[in-house]
Amino acid sequence: MSRAPGSITERRGVVVVLEDHADTRAALSETLKREGYDVFATADGIEALDRLKIVPRPCVVLLDLHLAGMSGEDFYRRQQSDPALASIPVIAVTAAPPDQRAGLGSIPVIRKPIDLDELRFAIDRVTSREKKAGPAS
Repeated sequence: MSRAPGSITERRGVVVVLEDHADTRAALSETLKREGYDVFATADGIEALDRLKIVPRPCVVLLDLHLAGMSGEDFYRRQQSDPALASIPVIAVTAAPPDQRAGLGSIPVIRKPIDLDELRFAIDRVTSREKKAGPAS
């Protein structure tokens, strides 16, 4: 999945980065753009939920659990309760210990500090599953 910096790649889909720390949000966004993804990045859970409803449909959400105004778990519960959004894969990206992630069920978790190879692997895994299953109707 490695590509030369600045190389032109085939667009791979939209990733929503929901992260409250501006530097982390920017670093994730730049990394994903280099990997060929289009990125929508925000610190606002409501804005992210609104974005999930807009075409093109995101292929994955990277979700920080500690957000201002709405916790990552609140975001996840709202997303899962909306039939139009529930099938969009979510990967938690957090430093929170396992006992603080109980409300997320069995979604993949990438621990901070982020290992980029692990993140790439997790995104590839959930997006390949999504392609096999096809979009929800």
